Amino acid sequence: MHIDQIYIQYLKDNDSKGIQLIYNKYARQIVTLIQKNSGTEDDGYDILQESLVDIYHMARERNFELTTSFGSFLALVCKRKWLNVLKKNQKIQVTKASDDLFHIEDHSQHEWEEMLSQVDKENKVMGLLDTLGKSCQEIIKRCLAEKHQEQIAESMGISYAYLRKKKSECMASLIQKVKQSGIF
Repeated sequence: MHIDQIYIQYLKDNDSKGIQLIYNKYARQIVTLIQKNSGTEDDGYDILQESLVDIYHMARERNFELTTSFGSFLALVCKRKWLNVLKKNQKIQVTKASDDLFHIEDHSQHEWEEMLSQVDKENKVMGLLDTLGKSCQEIIKRCLAEKHQEQIAESMGISYAYLRKKKSECMASLIQKVKQSGIF
């Protein structure tokens, strides 16, 4: 079972905070990809919502266990759903029974593959983050998720200056591990 199984559980439990976390983390990425592939922002949000409903039903009916990152799985479901919409809406009038009249260049598959590759790299970096000490993990993850570092420092019981110094040291360690791993 993948560590991202928690997102599946949020959907199964209809956990509003967890579902909001999913939207906060993945919505912009999915919407941008739909927009880059002949869709609108509304199309992107519709596809995201429909995909989450599909994943919910899959999880409820089949006791689904995630074996890859949730972001990769969600992107794949959204991709397939969007390609079905594009295929369904394709209305090309045929004026001659020859394919040489139409040259339609489709970059969507390549863009989706690039996006999935990027998500995979991000997941590998997050895996390397998990090899750092607990305090580094907490500082980096909270700084990624929350906007105000002053509030993070206060909630952790440390000074803002110390948080910034420690975050810088932790990021340097993470960057070193990423360089050694050859991810990029």
